[in-house]
This record gives sequence, structure tokens and C-alpha cells, in this order.
Amino acid sequence: MGTERKRSTMRREIRAYIQRRIADGTFRPGDRIVETQLAKEMNVSQAPVREALLELAAMGLVEERPYSGTFVRHLTAEEIEDIYSTRAFLDEYAAKQAARRITQAQLDGLEELLHRMDQAPDYASFAEMDIQFHAQIVDAAGSPSLKRAWENLRLVEWTGVSVAVTQNTLPELARQHWQIFQTLRDHAEQEAGAYMFLHIKHFGEELKRYVAQRDEAQGSEE
Repeated sequence: MGTERKRSTMRREIRAYIQRRIADGTFRPGDRIVETQLAKEMNVSQAPVREALLELAAMGLVEERPYSGTFVRHLTAEEIEDIYSTRAFLDEYAAKQAARRITQAQLDGLEELLHRMDQAPDYASFAEMDIQFHAQIVDAAGSPSLKRAWENLRLVEWTGVSVAVTQNTLPELARQHWQIFQTLRDHAEQEAGAYMFLHIKHFGEELKRYVAQRDEAQGSEE
């Protein structure tokens, strides 16, 4: 594995770790994330930790405060609704376009990925493959404008947070993605778009409920 690829993998792993710690309440809204401490905890250099935090700041999960450091943002239900609604519209369009344009080679690639998702050993591994799955659908849509918007908004990176808090089992998650694949294989444009939209919105609603329950529980502790 090349140096750049190793660095990218390390950055993703650190980002996923921070996302899980935010999701499980280890890092609470308002908490400062200390780069040196996190680097020591994960036995890595400080550089990839800094890069991961910058990516999370771009997502809106943490915020950089001048001369103070990086802090976990308090996400409101309205912000979560906005994030997942925006992503649902983009992914709906991607699925509809992909259902029309997807090639057999692209279908084969998705099917191979789905078989690996069936064997995912844990939620973190599944989340990484989930991101790949949706990226391949965006590629199959064949829209450069969509791909630029989808990549620049970084909304798919919320997958790590969604998967960390979902009540679905790994087989249930895999089954949902197989159902999306079937609509693409059948070139069912409207069905693919509708199913994708509901798929994304479901995770938004689940995350909203989780955050509300977590905030309520933390409020009762104070």
C-alpha cells in the first residue's frame, strides 16, 4: 500500500473513530477534542488527526474556534433534518439516473460490493462499504454536476454517524442495499428514486430520535 493510500486509510479510520465516540456520547456537545491526546490514544501522529478533524469540521460535526481548539457541535433536529433531506434529494436523483444508465459492468461491481457488505465484520467496516456503494451509484448516474455537488457537500460521510446509532442489524442494513440494487438492475427509474429517498430519510429520522434521546438523558444527569 502506497504512502498516500495508507495516510488516507488512517485518516478515514480516525474520522470514523471520532464519529463513533460522538455518537455514543463519549464526546459530548461542547467538549473539546484535543489533537495530541487523541493521537496518543490511537498511537498515531498528530497530522492525520488534524486532517480528520478538518474533514469533520467540513461536515459540520465539529467546529474550529480560533485560539481555542476543536469542539463537538450541538446538532439540532432542524440541522439533521436539513442534512438528510438534502442528501435524500441528491441520492434520489442519482438512483433515478443510474437506473436509466447503469451498465452491466457497473451492476457487477455493485453486486460484488454487496457480497462483501453481507460479510462485514462490524458496523465501522459496513459504513465504509456503504459509502462506496452510494458513490458507485453516483458514478453510474453519469452526471458530472451531480457528482461535484455530492462530493463537495460531503453528506455521504454522515453514513458513519448513522450506522453507529442505527437500530438495524448488519443483515438488515445489507438487505436494504440489495433492494436498491434490484431496482437498478431492473432499470426501474421511479422505484429506484423513491426507495433511495426513503432509505436516506429513514436514517435521518433515526439519528434525530437518537440525538433527542441522548440530549434528554444527558440533561437529566446534570
